[in-house]
Amino acid sequence: MYAIVVGMGQVGRHVLAVMAADGHDVIAVDRDPEALAQVEEHFDVATILGYGASPRVLHNAGADDADLLVAVTDEDEVNLVAALAGSRLGAKRSIARLQGPEFSDSEEGVLYGMLGIDVVVNPPILVAHEITNVARSHGALDVLSLAGNRLELVQLELPPNSKVLHKPLSRLHLPKRSLVACVVRAGELFVPGGADVLLPGDRAYVIGHAGKMGPLEALFCGGSQSAQVCLVGGGVVGETIARQLSRTNIDVLLIEKNRTRAEKLAISLPRTTVIHGDGTDLNLLEEEQVGTHDLFCALTQDEEVNLMSGLLAKRTGVNRTLCLVQRSDYMEIYRQLGIDIVLSPRIVASNHILRYTRQSELQSLTVLEGGQAEILEYEAPTESRIVNIPLKRLSFPRGAIVAAIVDSKGARVPGGDDAITPGATVVVLGTPGVRGSVERLFRKRVL
Repeated sequence: MYAIVVGMGQVGRHVLAVMAADGHDVIAVDRDPEALAQVEEHFDVATILGYGASPRVLHNAGADDADLLVAVTDEDEVNLVAALAGSRLGAKRSIARLQGPEFSDSEEGVLYGMLGIDVVVNPPILVAHEITNVARSHGALDVLSLAGNRLELVQLELPPNSKVLHKPLSRLHLPKRSLVACVVRAGELFVPGGADVLLPGDRAYVIGHAGKMGPLEALFCGGSQSAQVCLVGGGVVGETIARQLSRTNIDVLLIEKNRTRAEKLAISLPRTTVIHGDGTDLNLLEEEQVGTHDLFCALTQDEEVNLMSGLLAKRTGVNRTLCLVQRSDYMEIYRQLGIDIVLSPRIVASNHILRYTRQSELQSLTVLEGGQAEILEYEAPTESRIVNIPLKRLSFPRGAIVAAIVDSKGARVPGGDDAITPGATVVVLGTPGVRGSVERLFRKRVL
């Protein structure tokens, strides 16, 4: 695949790094020579210095023959024009990052075919949707939607009193059609077998039917769905979460520092309790009994405010704290300081964009744990060697697992007697090193 990535900020570099590692021909475009110098130092890709929305620059970058153009600068207008211009020049597909509130029509943060752009992603809405799923869960650290939102992959950290510890996975009485897809232990990810056991502190990625993960989450973590959620920051992310949670039985308290903004939110969110105040004011947090809440989310644009308010909320007794960070290299520091869940809108956006950089039978790709594992969605061709054979008889590569099948029977986590039918969508979780072997199984056989 020949791809052009416009904008070498954190999102652009992440997308470029993954695509370059996969062997694609990628060219980076940016008008900042220092940003391009860093790219040239770390990646074996071509670069062009120039304004990414300029048709001349895009023509010089080869947009006429590009398979994909990704526009992810920090300016919505540049991304919009670059994606449109790239498509007009001949790029087969275009993806744009548009993060302004005027592009927030989709509650999930993804729009298809807007103004002729194939995919538009809105990072604040994407991360708000992800946080809403976390709030609805029973103790999950993250919730990813798969197979057209019919399945969910939840990340669960196992407490010392978890009911699934020290037992072989083959002997766990998990809810029907659910699966422990992978486990992270001491920072290392592995795909477990039936003889493996789970230990306290492990983070398990478990897959099952969307909306039906509550009993499984309770089994692993012993938690319950959040009844009270506190949000600090009434920007696009905070407002979107509050609006989505207002349709549930969850009580939401939103703290906003700007009085004018707080007054507007109080009017537009009648089912949310909106407080004008500072999320780093310990007295305010105690007066509003924030310590009784099940989940505390610090969602401002200021990373220091988010960290401080999260630590203060932890001090008041909140069960789980979540902080937004803009710089992904801060994420591990936040966790070490005691923040339970750390999300970066830019990383969330990068992973969503990478889902659409597909070719041939690979329909989408999602990266886990900084690249230690991948979730791959394939369409099974009629002529491939993987169809119409029970999974227990397939020689599937070690380090990969068939996590789900979506066909005329619906979406399900398969058992050993299930077979993949032609045309089915298959969700595979595996380590990057086995992707080539997996892809060979899905290729059409040459007669």
